[in-house]
Amino acid sequence: MSKSDEKAPAPPEPPDLAASKREFIETFFKRGAEFTEELMRENERLRYRVVQLEEEVKSLGAGDRPGSAQGSLRELVARIEALEHERTQLLKRYEGVSTTSQDLNARFHEIERENNNLANLYVASFQLHSTVDLRDVTQIILEILLNFVGAKTFAIQLLDEERGRLRTLAAEGIERGKVPEPSIKEVKEAKDGKLAQVLASGQPFFDEARFSARADLARPVILVPLRIRERVVGVLVIWDLLQQKTALQEVDYELFNLLGAHAASALQGAKLTAELEGRPPALWAAVDLV
Repeated sequence: MSKSDEKAPAPPEPPDLAASKREFIETFFKRGAEFTEELMRENERLRYRVVQLEEEVKSLGAGDRPGSAQGSLRELVARIEALEHERTQLLKRYEGVSTTSQDLNARFHEIERENNNLANLYVASFQLHSTVDLRDVTQIILEILLNFVGAKTFAIQLLDEERGRLRTLAAEGIERGKVPEPSIKEVKEAKDGKLAQVLASGQPFFDEARFSARADLARPVILVPLRIRERVVGVLVIWDLLQQKTALQEVDYELFNLLGAHAASALQGAKLTAELEGRPPALWAAVDLV
C-alpha cells in the first residue's frame, strides 16, 4: 500500500470544557472543603460530649437518696457541680464553634461560587488558545456560550468588508442559513440602531428586560463585539437564553468581556494556520473554511 493510500490520522477531539473545569477545581480548591468538613466533625463531637455529661449528671442525681452516707453525699454534690461546670463550658464552646461553623459554611459557599466563576474564566481562556484548528476554536466558542453563559439561540458573525455585510461563521439553536446577515448599510439604517452602535463603539449591548422572552431574530437580547485590538471584526448575536437563565451573573459579563477580547484573535490565529501558503485573506474568509 502506498503512502498516499494510507488514511490520514484523525483530528484530535475538541477539548471537554466541563472536564477541564472539574480538574481545575479539584486541583486548586480542595483545602477549603476539607477544613469545613473537619470543623463540622468537631462540632458533632462536642454535641455528643454535652449529651454524655447530661446523662452523667442525671445518673449522679438519681443516686442521691435519704440515708446515704454524708461523705458520699458531699462527693456526689462535688462531682455534680464539677460536671455541671464542665457541661457549661462545653456548651459555651459548642455555641462558639456552632456560630463559627455557620459563618465558615456561608463563607465556604461564597468561596465555592467564586472558585466556580474563576474556573469558568480560566477554562474558557485556556481552551480558546489551546488549539489552532479553526473548527475546534469555533466549537469552543459555541460551547462557552451554551454551557457557561446559558445562551440558547445565538450565532458568531464576522464582518465581510469586501461585501459590506455580516456573515455567519456558526450558529446554535438555529440553522446557519437562516441567520440574518444584514449589510452594513442595513445595519446603519435599522430603527433601533443597537447593532450599529455596538459595531461603532466596540461596547456590548444587553437587553436585560427581555432575557426571558422567546427568540426574535429581529431583536437580539445580547450583542457582544469581537475585537482585534481596537478594531471590531465581528459580533456575537444572542436572541434568547436557556429557560433557567433569567438573569446574567457577574461572571457572565466577565465571560463576554473575555470572548470579546480573545475570540477574534483565536479565530484569526486558527485561520492563518489553515492558510499557510500565500497571503491570507481577511478574517471573514474563515466563514468559508468552517
